Amino acid sequence: MRPYLVIAACVASSVAGVSCATTYDASRAPSTAAVTTTTEPTGAVEDLLVRLSDTALGLSTVMIEGGDSQAVAAQIAALWAAARPEVQARRPDLIEGFDINVAKCTTAVQFKRAADADKAARNLQALVAATLG
Repeated sequence: MRPYLVIAACVASSVAGVSCATTYDASRAPSTAAVTTTTEPTGAVEDLLVRLSDTALGLSTVMIEGGDSQAVAAQIAALWAAARPEVQARRPDLIEGFDINVAKCTTAVQFKRAADADKAARNLQALVAATLG
């Protein structure tokens, strides 16, 4: 290959790489930050676990659609915190599985991994079914 063609190719590729720039469109940014509050859920453990499962199953959709996935993950954690003592009394063998999968929901949101949220939701659904028998 001719040396001037190699040099020309290198110059062309470096110019093409420099010309790519990221622009920020301020009109697409939210005007205010969303304020979320998490209150301690109450109710029968059966209702709490069903809500936990349903909320976890919707997490990946919220993530994909760009919704407030952190608030959903916080709601999942709050539902689990409210239901945990009763599950501990009924099925202590399932506590670790619940803990791991509730944490996986938070991690999925943190790292923007909707597939991990789906996996955790399916696991939580199975754990809820096993708890409620």
